[in-house]
Amino acid sequence: MPTTWILVSDAARGRLFEASGTPAGWTELATYANPELRGLPAQGGSGRSVPRTHESVGAARHVIEPHTSRRDKSTQAFAHTLAADLLEANAHHRYERLFLVAPPHFLGVLREQLGDAGIAGELGNDLAALPVAELMAHMHAAFPHEFPGTPARPNRL
Repeated sequence: MPTTWILVSDAARGRLFEASGTPAGWTELATYANPELRGLPAQGGSGRSVPRTHESVGAARHVIEPHTSRRDKSTQAFAHTLAADLLEANAHHRYERLFLVAPPHFLGVLREQLGDAGIAGELGNDLAALPVAELMAHMHAAFPHEFPGTPARPNRL
């Protein structure tokens, strides 16, 4: 069976797994965190004032919108970090197939960074916080031939 890696991530955190041939055989290889997006307050904001410009006539002032938000820059940087690790592993033939699981927007950012690095499949869902057993069930549902079964659950009486 080919070596299969599964990256389950969002813009704030990521988990990298290796799947073996057995249904319950997932090993967590690495965890990633984007400290800029972990635990951001709900209101957002950086505490700094927004740049403004003066109207040429009168006393009106207008906000200058940044081209790229701080969140987008952080997301791009985090995707670059993940992609760099995966591309290096691909160059050293540490995996043959790679599956990406991420929310649709972040999946697109990752895809831009990775190009074709042995990507065998993609799942556009936000599953980064789920336990391993639930991740396995989602992967089995989305890719039944690549992930042939879910771990057996004990019967409860």
